Amino acid sequence: MRCCSLALFLIFLATAFAQQTTSDKNAATSTVSGHVYCADTNAPARTATVMLEPADAGNLHQQDKHGPDATYSTAVLTLLDGSFSIMRVAPGTYYVIASQPGYVSPLAALGISAADMRKPDEDLKQKIAKVVPRITVQANLPVSVNVTLERGAAVSGTVLFDDGSPAAGLEVQLLVRKKDNWVPMQSGPFDVSTQAKTDDRGAYRISGLTAQEYLIRTNLRLSRMTYEFSQGGTGMSSEGDYSLPIYSGGAWRAKDAAPFSLRLGEDRGGEDIQIPVNKLHSVRGVITAASDGHIVNSGKISLLYADDKSEAASADIARGDSNFSFSYVPEGDYILRVKSASDVEYEDTPNPPGSVPPARTTTRFLHSYGSTDQAIHVDGDITGLTVAVPEQPAKKAQAIP
Repeated sequence: MRCCSLALFLIFLATAFAQQTTSDKNAATSTVSGHVYCADTNAPARTATVMLEPADAGNLHQQDKHGPDATYSTAVLTLLDGSFSIMRVAPGTYYVIASQPGYVSPLAALGISAADMRKPDEDLKQKIAKVVPRITVQANLPVSVNVTLERGAAVSGTVLFDDGSPAAGLEVQLLVRKKDNWVPMQSGPFDVSTQAKTDDRGAYRISGLTAQEYLIRTNLRLSRMTYEFSQGGTGMSSEGDYSLPIYSGGAWRAKDAAPFSLRLGEDRGGEDIQIPVNKLHSVRGVITAASDGHIVNSGKISLLYADDKSEAASADIARGDSNFSFSYVPEGDYILRVKSASDVEYEDTPNPPGSVPPARTTTRFLHSYGSTDQAIHVDGDITGLTVAVPEQPAKKAQAIP
């Protein structure tokens, strides 16, 4: 009996030891350290960001509980000598990605996003391997790696009104060519600046850019803001009303703007935008029901260029104002397109004290109308415009198989 008990005890110890060994093995990590340097100065890249990204989809070192495709990446800042150290790195294969404002991340140069990194195909893996250091981490074996950053390009200029006064506080955005269209350059996790705000003199500067062709775009915007002041602090919410894009050189459309190309390390100035105040006008009117002429209090209105039907601007009918309004319209011929016109009722429900906005609005749709287009010519301010919308077309009966 005693021998049996001893045997059971020894089996228990062996099992516990095996479990502990397996647990220790699974928990074993290592340290990744090294330096980051600036290629243009050979100086340390101080306070640069260094990130470890899993090199393979099956090698995600920490899975996010919110989804099977989400992961956490480990990142640190370099010290004043450019050194970094990332501790408790799980075994696996990683890309070492460094970034700093003004410099180009190699992934940004390839146009690779964080989502691309999670599930790279073989072609993408080969491209990444050419420009990004790749390391293999083994349990309890430190890894050392150095990274060099290339100085990116920069573009700067001013946004002024035609009387010379600065257009302060406007967002300036970079566009890149994608097939036959100009689209906003996407921000990523690798410190690529894609937009900036003009300062009090109307000046802007965007740096850390890759070598390619660009356009500059800014927007004249109107918006409504709600402020809440209380003992607990100040809160604000905003809602956009109207926006008009203006491109490089003061063109109203991307196709009429002059693109420019940048080389790595180039600092290009003089990409200015002038806003011609005297050639901008307002267009204001109401939507009515064609059936009985009553004013419709909800709808989306687009202002399209007459020649190619591209959108110049869009606006919604705001609650409490039955009029639609385009505040900045360049001179020319347009088509006014109305969609989603409806008769609606609004009901406010108070939010908890201190919330911004103080109430939430529920919209109840009473009647919907069809879409319509109306041609207009703008060479001055237009007020009192009436656009009649038809009844919704009857739905065709569908045969039941």
